[in-house]
This record gives sequence, C-alpha cells and structure tokens, in this order.
Amino acid sequence: MLLIIFVAVATLLVCLFFYTYRWNLIHPNHSGALHIDGYERSFIYHVPKNVQPNPKLIIAYHGSGLKPFLMQIFTGHEFDLLADHSGEAIIVYPQGYRGNWNDCRKKAPVPAKKLNIDDVKFTEQLIGYFKRAYQVDKVYGVGYSNGGTMVFRLAAERPDLFTAFATISANLPTDDNNLNPAVKTPVSIISIFGRKDPIVPFEGGRIVLDGHDWGTVKSATETVAFWKQVNQGELAGEEKTGPVTRKTYYSQTTRKKLLYIGIDDGGHTIPNRRFRIPIKKLGPMSGEVDAPAEIWEFFKSID
Repeated sequence: MLLIIFVAVATLLVCLFFYTYRWNLIHPNHSGALHIDGYERSFIYHVPKNVQPNPKLIIAYHGSGLKPFLMQIFTGHEFDLLADHSGEAIIVYPQGYRGNWNDCRKKAPVPAKKLNIDDVKFTEQLIGYFKRAYQVDKVYGVGYSNGGTMVFRLAAERPDLFTAFATISANLPTDDNNLNPAVKTPVSIISIFGRKDPIVPFEGGRIVLDGHDWGTVKSATETVAFWKQVNQGELAGEEKTGPVTRKTYYSQTTRKKLLYIGIDDGGHTIPNRRFRIPIKKLGPMSGEVDAPAEIWEFFKSID
C-alpha cells in the first residue's frame, strides 16, 4: 500500500512539474547579464525561430518576490507563443534586484528601493543590448504588480523609449508616495484590474504584503483618471460583457490611447488560457479575460 501511495504521489509531482515547466523544457530560454553601478543584472529572453528583421521588443517585469521564469509561467508563456506565431517580437524577462523593482513609489520595504537601485538605467541598457544584438525597433513595457508600478515609473520618466505600456494588478501610489505625481508626457497604456484583488485594493488604500507596509495607492478608477488627464483623453468606447468592463479613451490631440479593463471576479493574477493553478493568497483568476492576448492586441492597435 505504501509503495502504491509513493508511486501515485511521485507520478503526480512529475506531472505537475511537466505541466509547469513544459515550455522551458522544450524551448530553452536565452540568458544575458549587464553590469550596472557595480551590480550584475540578469535577464532571460525568448527569440522566435522565425523572428523577422527589426523585431519589436516586449519587456515583461515580474511581480514582487518572483523570478523571470515565473513571469513566463504566470503569463502561460502566451507572449512567447504569440511571438512565435507572428515572428514579430522578442520577449525579455528581466530580474528585479533581490526579487523586486525600484518602482514609482518613494518608499517600499525592499532592498531595491532602500539601495535606490537604478532600474531605469537597467531598462535603458537592456533596450540598448537588444538594439545592438537584434536591431529591435519598437519597444513595449508590461508589468505585473510591483512590475506594474515599475512600468508606471518608466511611463513617467522615459516614455520616449517605449511605444506603449501595459500594467496588471497595479495601482498608482497616492501623491504623497509617488516619485512622479505630475506627469506631463502622454502615453498609450492598457491597465487591467481585478475587483477582488486581495493585495492591491481596487478601491484604493493601504497595501500590506507579508506583514510589510507598502504605503497607500489610488483606486483603479483614479489610476485610469490620472493617465486620462495626462493624455487629454476622451471616452471613445465602453462595454460590459459579463464580469468584464472595458473603457477606451483616446485623444485626437495627443494621439494616445488608454484602455481600462476591470474584472469583477478577478484577483491579483494574470488571467490567461494556459496557466490556471490557483494560488489562494492571490485571489480568484477570471476565465473571462486573457491578459496577454488583450495586451498583444492593444500593442498592435498602437502601431
């Protein structure tokens, strides 16, 4: 009996391992590193076999405490698959310093913030690396959670480097804790929020993660209103499909587009078709939205 149980458990673990890491076993990642201000900054990336000349570059910033390969897994490798299908893009997953980014907050309980790690410079040099190696053309930034607030910082400080941005499960910090409370340069951005997010409150408020205080954030509505004002945008379309609300804003003056996606049954997750393992502390994952596909289509609409 014990042998049967052992074999069953071992088989389950092997199946779970293959389900989680199957992409990386069949499609090994490339890897690289840059030396910035005395620190080695690493990244992994996926290049389609049929990559076109002058491809696009999508930089995907992971959430707090994660690793680049986990950002691949959390997105279901869908950015990689979409890139493979079209040959139009290289997908890079950079590593935050000790698992975190020095994002748009003034203060955060992580070494990246306390040591003032220059993640903006890391991004600049990362883009330079791929321009030299692959002659990439347009660049896009995608961020989840802490990676999302890193994307907000890049949108505020280096919008010139990017064609468009995307954030998932990330609200802007309140003005008292925002490095860039008065942004002037309009940007195209898609932001995806879950109303049942147990970590970043949809209605705004204080973030406490693993007993650490990350300060207060604006609501999802206020976050979108911030970029709407920067862009001088006007409501161009609105639809409600089941638990999902989409609002599109566009400015004829600045030519910038803003897309809000609010998910009634969404948690602190990256909803997608291929990775569905529930993680209790992150809340529910909606089956109504495929975030990577939504982001990919938004980026295409900006071209």
